[in-house]
Amino acid sequence: MHSLIRDGDAFGICHVACAQSETVELPLPRPRERRGSLVEYSRWKRFVEGKHVEAEDVDQTLLDSWKRCRNMGVDPAPRSCWDFAPMAQLEPFSTTLKRICTDIEATAYKSIRGQGLLITITNADARVARTCGDLDVLRQADRLNFGPGANWSESSVGTNAIGTALATGHPMQVFGEEHFCRSHHGWSCTAAPILDPRGNIWGCFDISGTADSDHSKNLELVLQATRALEQKLARVYCSELEGQMTSLFSSMFNSVTTGILFLNSAGRVTSANSIAELLLCSKGCSLRGRRADELFDFDTLLAKAKHDAMSDPVVLQCRVNPKLYVQAIPTFNSNGVWLDTIVSVSETQPFRHISIPTMKSGRNVSVQAETPKGFERVLHASPAMRQVIRQASNAARTLSTVLLTGESGTGKELFARGIHQAGPRAEKPFIAVNCGAFSEELVQSELFGYCDGAFTGAAKRGRVGKFQKADKGVLFLDEIAEMPLSQQVNLLRALEERAIVPVGGTTPRPVDVKIIAATNKDLQELVRQGRFREDLFYRLNVVGISIPALRARGDDILLLAKHHLRRLCTDFDIPFAGIAPDAEALLMSHDWPGNVRELVNCLEFAANNLFGEPLSVEHLPPYLQEKAVRAPGGAVKRQPSGFQLKKREEEAIRQALAFHQGNISKTAKALGIGRNTLYSKMDRFGIKFDDLS
Repeated sequence: MHSLIRDGDAFGICHVACAQSETVELPLPRPRERRGSLVEYSRWKRFVEGKHVEAEDVDQTLLDSWKRCRNMGVDPAPRSCWDFAPMAQLEPFSTTLKRICTDIEATAYKSIRGQGLLITITNADARVARTCGDLDVLRQADRLNFGPGANWSESSVGTNAIGTALATGHPMQVFGEEHFCRSHHGWSCTAAPILDPRGNIWGCFDISGTADSDHSKNLELVLQATRALEQKLARVYCSELEGQMTSLFSSMFNSVTTGILFLNSAGRVTSANSIAELLLCSKGCSLRGRRADELFDFDTLLAKAKHDAMSDPVVLQCRVNPKLYVQAIPTFNSNGVWLDTIVSVSETQPFRHISIPTMKSGRNVSVQAETPKGFERVLHASPAMRQVIRQASNAARTLSTVLLTGESGTGKELFARGIHQAGPRAEKPFIAVNCGAFSEELVQSELFGYCDGAFTGAAKRGRVGKFQKADKGVLFLDEIAEMPLSQQVNLLRALEERAIVPVGGTTPRPVDVKIIAATNKDLQELVRQGRFREDLFYRLNVVGISIPALRARGDDILLLAKHHLRRLCTDFDIPFAGIAPDAEALLMSHDWPGNVRELVNCLEFAANNLFGEPLSVEHLPPYLQEKAVRAPGGAVKRQPSGFQLKKREEEAIRQALAFHQGNISKTAKALGIGRNTLYSKMDRFGIKFDDLS
């Protein structure tokens, strides 16, 4: 007994747990004496014979259980359990149970040894997974088929502590004649459900024995053991989650096409992916342990960190190769202490004075030499794109709200960041929010923050919202059309008053932010449909900027194709040999419904098929190859100028779906569009899976 109490001291007696880490006291039965049945045999007999039993004669919880058993057709006559399942069906419960119960079970057994009692642990379905007790009581239990795999739910064996505790979610004691089945009247049992970290019932812990055994301490033992099991189960869940997250992070860390390094507070490299190793050190060498100031102008970051909160990355000069583009951003703990630094490394992108000879015209395509500040990463040569960049650059100078519209994959976030960098707030925070990523209940707390105790599960000291994080800087509201209609009025009020009220607060807090919103939807049409507030639309659409689709950008297609293929070849460590004339013609003739995102995905597909030769039609995805119209001699011709754009888009989607055998995720990735966009386009064109062959 003493050992179990020491193990359970930190847990207390009360059986508690829930998904939000709150303490919820469950109703506990009063500990019973040696026998302690609260029901006379005559009362039980009247009930099973279908006669009326007064509520005051039988505890309500017990009476409710009896009624459930009668409604389920459980036979109250003497019977044993005949519902068994193979132990293999109890996996992975049994495996987890072995990890957490050994010492708890052993300690509990020391407290009941020699007292005619046994310990039983079941899963959430009341299937017995483990039993432990003295030999004589185990033999008596065998006569009731009370062993591994047995179903001890109410529907199988009537009212009992295990089945009723699982049915009600509360600890239970069922003594003697309180059992629904006559064959169990010689037994008394005490059980409590085991809850997982989310508050769901995971299993049940039970101590049972003959009715003449001493059960006075069993409730305390069961509750202590159950609480200890819940603590260990929580640690197992956390360990498994940590392992999953570590595996996911490792996969992502080593699959991106950008060099990533982590620096500790002393400025030394703690880890780096393969791309960073390739860009910054010779083959066979490692970056781990090297000082950051050997690789970058680290003093720039140190000086920068002393003066602001470092919401945006800082561009550093690379000392190993000045042509590399390096950005760094520190991470801080809740007290503002600088912990680590994340550094990204990529090849410098040749934004200016790029000349690409095109096979079809024999002329060069050149990027404008004077790209406005902030938009250097928007690779372009077309007049349409040049005009949009000029408009965005002008809008960056003022506090006016900007609404970016354009198809998916046109680069709306790239423009938003360009507006931030081109304006007077370039050194202040840029906070991006995906309005479609939050549930209706969380939008307000994410945007405006919340005060201490604003709602269940809220942080003790409250939390700052996105508006306050972006104070003096830029707040980018992406996918604004996805914001729930019920929450749009709160955003409108914040834009009009330039102040926010955190959830649970009453005092407005002024905020100074430049708003940039973006959407690929027709907001005016949504207004007409009543799905978007008209007043919010006009508040957002102060400076409307429409980003052109890739098909409207002319020779930008080849400019982007050359640039991204060169980058991918470098990332994949394969020679870049250019693009063959037939592939250039095909790339120029395609409509690119997924815009730049689709183009990059197609080039990545092709790069995986290259071995140092120029990219040709045969290297491109099959749905593009099928669009090639060949003239005599093998040349690829453009399709007739009178084509219908929507028809070609429909054809591309059908071909991609057929190639990927109807897999929506793979098809959307190949087309460079989101899954929801693909579903929408399929619905618009009447494309059904039955049509694909």
